[in-house]
Parts: sequence; structure tokens; C-alpha cells
Amino acid sequence: MRTDELFRLLDIRDEDRAECMALLNGSADQTAVSEATSALIGRLGSYSPEPIPAATTDPMAWLTAFLRLTPAIVNWHHALQVPADITEATLADVGRNLAIHRRSHGEFGLETWDWLIPHYTGMMFALGRLNYMLHRTKETVEGVMLPGDWVPGIHIPESGPLTPAAVDASLVQARAFFAERFPEKPVSVAVCDSWLLDPFLSTHLATGTNIGSFVGRFTPLGQPHDDATAALYFVFRTRDLPMLPTLPRNSSLQRLVLDRAARNDPWQIHSGYLQL
Repeated sequence: MRTDELFRLLDIRDEDRAECMALLNGSADQTAVSEATSALIGRLGSYSPEPIPAATTDPMAWLTAFLRLTPAIVNWHHALQVPADITEATLADVGRNLAIHRRSHGEFGLETWDWLIPHYTGMMFALGRLNYMLHRTKETVEGVMLPGDWVPGIHIPESGPLTPAAVDASLVQARAFFAERFPEKPVSVAVCDSWLLDPFLSTHLATGTNIGSFVGRFTPLGQPHDDATAALYFVFRTRDLPMLPTLPRNSSLQRLVLDRAARNDPWQIHSGYLQL
């Protein structure tokens, strides 16, 4: 694959291309790159969401592995008969996350390298407004799911408004996609783990909001856990609490997140499921 085609496929912006080229030419720690590459190859097609043990935590090693393994994951998608536009939308998360890092930190980097691992182990698919990570559940819900059942985990990329129409279209697309591409892994429900599902959010936002509509689709699942800076990170792309007084308060969501952080009231990651 030519470099220009690689960068186009991954939606890597012009300002990040020189550093990516340097990585392709060997600027990262090659031992760490080999660790990351071997870990990804070993997990390809496993559909395991478990953390990869003993692999490097060097973001540049992981990014190098992603760049070098892109042709392999494209071939993997092709073998599954995944449409080319879905492959492109899925892999565009690489460029999106590089752009988020540059916007957040003012320099080249990939803070969210671990978020991209499922993309390169064949688990993640971008289907319209939402991403879906196919894996086996550990949860039990009578009449709905048992441990070992296949479920797509819903993830919400930073790619535009979360309108009800866009979510509806994505869910319809997901239902057809998994039935057609993975008939041997039947799915009937999708799950989501997110700070957006914290009940505090929906009870404090105005009725009729996009987020409220999204949250209302889910039935609670399992037990929540605290993550004090989750909302701060996804709304402002920082976990730096001393920055609170300098952050913008232009929207009701921004004000809600900042006021809660100022009270040291932690957000919670909640889980939920919906019927596909």
C-alpha cells in the first residue's frame, strides 16, 4: 500500500503526516514496535476484549504497529466481505484520534492508543454514527443474555451530533451487518458502557436533548463504577482538574460537567443494553 493511500485511508491530517512517515521509517523503539505488532497479530480474529498482557505501553510503538498492519486489517475485512466504506470509516479513527491529541496537547501524539487496539484485532466496526465492538458478554439478564453470548458493544466516536435519526440509522445498519457478516455469532442485543449513561446526566439536562434520547434507549445492566474525570475528558479532552476555571462554559453540558467537577462529585460509568 502506497503511503499516500495509507494516510488517506486512515484520515491522517497533513500536520500529522511527517511524524507518521518518520515512524514508518523506524523512528520508534523497534523492540516495542515488535511487541505491539506481535500482540495485534496474535489477537486478530479472537474477539477478546481482555487487555493484552505484557505488551508495550509506548504510544508510538502502537501507532507504528497500526500503520504497518493496516494492509493486513484491510485484507481481514475483505475476507469477511466487509464493505469498503465501512473499512474506511472504521480505520479513520486513527487520524481522528491523532487530531484529538494534537488539539488537546498542541503536539503530535496518540494518548488514546489503547482505544484503537480493537480496530486492529478485527473487533471494531464503524456503522454510521456509532462504532460496535463484537465480543462475548459476561453478563446474565434473564431472557435476554447469558455469559458467552455474542454482543456488539456500542462506542461513540467524536464525529458529529448524536441525533436520534443518526442513532436509529446506525442501529438498523448494525442489525443487518452482524446478521450478514457474522451469522455464526448471532446477536440480539447491544451494550454500552459510558459516562453518558450516568443517571445524573439525563436528570440534569433539558428534556428532548440528543443525549437524553440516546440514554433513554438503554436498560441498566450490572453495577456502575466511579470515574471522576470521565466526563471532563470527553467534553474537554483533559483530566487536569486545576484547569477547571479556564475551561469554556458555553453549553449546558459544559456547565453541568464543570459544576459537578467543582463539587468533587464523581461521575460514574454505567452499563446498559438495548434490543437490536
